[in-house]
Amino acid sequence: MNETFEYLKTFARFPFDLREFLRAPLTLERAQQIVRERMAQREQNFLDALERTIYPYPHSPYRALLEWAGCELGDARALVKQNGLEGALRVLREGGVYVTFEEFKGRKPIERNGLTISVKARDFDNPIVRGQWTMQTGGSTGIGTAVNQDLAHVGAVAAYPLLALAAHGVFGAPLALCSPMLPAGGLRTLLLMTHIGHMPQKWFSPIGWRDSRYWLKYALATRYMLAWTRAFGARVPFPTIARREQAELVAHWIVAARQHHPRVVVSGNVSYILRVCVAAQERGLDLTGTLAHVGGEPLTPAKARLMQQVGVTVMPGYGAVETGSMGLGCAQPSAVDDVHWVADSFALITHPHRVEPFGVTVPAFTITALRVSAPKVLLNVQLDDYGIVEERACGCALDAYGYHTHLREIRSYSKLVGEGVTLIGNEMLRILDQVLPARFGGTPQDYQLMEQEDARGLTRVALVISPRVQIADEQQVIEVVLNALRASSPMADAARTIWQNAHALEIQRAEPTWTGRGKLLPLHIQRNVQDETTP
Repeated sequence: MNETFEYLKTFARFPFDLREFLRAPLTLERAQQIVRERMAQREQNFLDALERTIYPYPHSPYRALLEWAGCELGDARALVKQNGLEGALRVLREGGVYVTFEEFKGRKPIERNGLTISVKARDFDNPIVRGQWTMQTGGSTGIGTAVNQDLAHVGAVAAYPLLALAAHGVFGAPLALCSPMLPAGGLRTLLLMTHIGHMPQKWFSPIGWRDSRYWLKYALATRYMLAWTRAFGARVPFPTIARREQAELVAHWIVAARQHHPRVVVSGNVSYILRVCVAAQERGLDLTGTLAHVGGEPLTPAKARLMQQVGVTVMPGYGAVETGSMGLGCAQPSAVDDVHWVADSFALITHPHRVEPFGVTVPAFTITALRVSAPKVLLNVQLDDYGIVEERACGCALDAYGYHTHLREIRSYSKLVGEGVTLIGNEMLRILDQVLPARFGGTPQDYQLMEQEDARGLTRVALVISPRVQIADEQQVIEVVLNALRASSPMADAARTIWQNAHALEIQRAEPTWTGRGKLLPLHIQRNVQDETTP
């Protein structure tokens, strides 16, 4: 009852906040000024975030860590003055002031020498942010967690797509948004693009209004927020349902838009845009002049190559629900997935992380948020991503803002991704360990999930089953998995909907793959993991 009351109260406030949000759209000149000012004030913004979002709150896990490490606010100021921002963060990291991915998700307590802090995911919420609505993470290693979304924060990050699109010469071009409705991020992106004056002409959603068992709650919320946005004069589009097997609808829209404009933009996750390109290739459609703004999963050379074959230029992005945009696609890239780190809003250091199941060490990204409007407080939070970090003057327009740090070959060391949604790990482990053996026989060692990339670059999720297990109808196995996901959580159900529509989950009859160290992992990721950390 309390949750329902808070939900209704939040939406009662939404029209008043939205009117102010839409009243002052962001211009390119103002976006450039904002980024330059934030770059010049990085160290002070970090200290302000400590002072406003951590130290005043006794229950903050970060405050407990800082106090355990003997670091008061004055000590933090001295550290930054002496070592610089990234140098201070490294000192704190070595001193035990950091949060691992599992701790940040609230799945295990924070444990340091003599210190134990019980945490939940909401303990890392920004205490000074008033969320107007919530989104859910994909739950890559457990049940998805709610992340408050605030229009002030949307406005604070609006500079990034504006600057990126301008750098690629497509700002103002006809735009199609290809993203699911709530609880996923399509609505947030729609509001963001409206705020910068680059309103989508079309919104294609790969999930239908009633595809989810939670459809009533989220369908009503989506319609409510869109209705108020239109009432205030922003002619935003309502979603057009275009499931994965209907991706040709987007391809035909591109062809029609190109008859009147030299450039068009489509924005969505990598796998969905790839399906649009596959549909175009199968129908002989030329998409030359199209820029695809993609994210949500790794952009591999194979995926980029297929997009380029039908004339699509790719602009990658890097981010997360908890953070928003952290990387903007370089206009003079050294690799297909080369992005500029948005150093005005985040500090990045890497730290060697041992991935025991693979027996390797990776340079795990450790991130600190510098904006007080961020939905989550981040202080040396180790995401489950790693990659190549390098300083480079590329000469593109984004380089002029001081964005000299580039990231590429970004990968997760723990999660599977298929069709733009991340694997619901803990629930999948339960299915592999309990549900499937109980239903079809065998043991947990006879079942394994594996991420693969097919010849066209499409990411598939294969359920590997030992031939020893006698199964009369393999389609029943897929149905059992999908039904179990459906009963789990809103984002698990969203993943189920997308995988089911795209036929992304396949059965392979083979012995599960064992690691070189003699371990059988229920979730097996086929990718190259570095044996040494990247400098």
